[in-house]
Amino acid sequence: MQNSVLFLVLLVCLAPFGAISAENLTIYLEDYIIQNQRQNDARLAQIENELDTARSTFSSGLRAISIQADQLELRLEEVKARLDPIELIDSWHKQCVQNYSGTIPTISSVRSTLSSCSSSAQGNLNSILSSSQNSFNSLKNYYNNNAKKLLTDCVKANPDSLTNYTICVKNAISTVNTYTISNQKNFNTYLQQAKCAADIRINQAWECAFTSIYGTVSAMSTAVRLIDDCIYNQLACASATCTTGCSNHMVISLTENDFNNETIKNPFIGLNSKLGCIEMKFKN
Repeated sequence: MQNSVLFLVLLVCLAPFGAISAENLTIYLEDYIIQNQRQNDARLAQIENELDTARSTFSSGLRAISIQADQLELRLEEVKARLDPIELIDSWHKQCVQNYSGTIPTISSVRSTLSSCSSSAQGNLNSILSSSQNSFNSLKNYYNNNAKKLLTDCVKANPDSLTNYTICVKNAISTVNTYTISNQKNFNTYLQQAKCAADIRINQAWECAFTSIYGTVSAMSTAVRLIDDCIYNQLACASATCTTGCSNHMVISLTENDFNNETIKNPFIGLNSKLGCIEMKFKN
């Protein structure tokens, strides 16, 4: 900046020594103008990089949900690979699996739910950055049009006066810098607001995903445990979910009867042939 000011002072001091053509004036100020244009290009690149970084950061916060979906799919496939052969052992095993495997979510339903959680947030993230993106677009458009026109007008308006042309260029660049500072301030404000809003959306997406993940893991664990209990006869099979289809149930206490004795109290006293069937449950 100091070099630029000194350069302008030298040009002003040289002005009295003679008139100069518009072409030569452009040559004198070319380095100064190019330097400012390079600064503007670098500023645009920096802002664009900040936008890309923000998008990448937002997306990475949601990408982990997709990774969780992949892990859940592997777990569901493991459970399915374990249960499918069990059904083939016998009718009892098959019935136990059928009774509870239906509560295990499908891979497609889990992926659909998790995708919905992240997709909703991703859509919001795109709109969240709209103000920052618009600010960047405005600055880029200003550099490409307004700033160039200001410098072009200086050449047209001062073809023979080095002093007036130098002052005009200085004022033009000062105007551009003033617009840049204002635009940069707005951009920083918009970007900070976007980051805060994105954090909220990402947290909401993860709350949504966690509910689905926890529900899926819980359903898998519960179903596998109930199937194992059913297979090892640790479940009360007189319940409605594990039944032979007989509506008549009887509970026989193992602690109240001595089954080592050859004679025990007859539990079937009072039953007749009209009963048809009876389902017995033994409990401790």
